[in-house]
Amino acid sequence: MEQAFAEMKSITLPRAGGTEQQSEFVCVNGRTFQVPRGKAVEVPEPVYEVLENARRQLEAAQRIEDAMAAG
Repeated sequence: MEQAFAEMKSITLPRAGGTEQQSEFVCVNGRTFQVPRGKAVEVPEPVYEVLENARRQLEAAQRIEDAMAAG
């Protein structure tokens, strides 16, 4: 597992809205990270995977919501 945290990947989170936090909290196997929004940063691969999975799930939920609203 330590090797997974050694490999870094670049990610850019969308800028935060007015009431949103300016960073995203991520915890993987007891390790915590604050990932800033609105700029490219290097994060360990497990953190990248958590953030990408969250993004994909949000997109899928939005598609379902749009389809239901369209009738």
